[in-house]
Amino acid sequence: MENNNLFNEFWHHIEITKETNKQAQSIYNWLNLDNLSDIIIDDKIYWFELTSSTSSMPDYIYDYLKNWLNKKGYTYLYDMPTTF
Repeated sequence: MENNNLFNEFWHHIEITKETNKQAQSIYNWLNLDNLSDIIIDDKIYWFELTSSTSSMPDYIYDYLKNWLNKKGYTYLYDMPTTF
């Protein structure tokens, strides 16, 4: 259930921040179009799930989300070092 809590926490963060930050306002508008389905968490690893195959996440939103989650101690799945 941690996934839903982080997703809701991000929404809350953006709703508060959008009043004083233009980038957060743009992110809020993008989220409001139901583009992001969830932030999936497995232990301390995360990745994003969009609502459909036609949804895309702009780079500035991707960077903002990654920065926000990394500050919380999570690691993005595709930033994990690979071992063979």
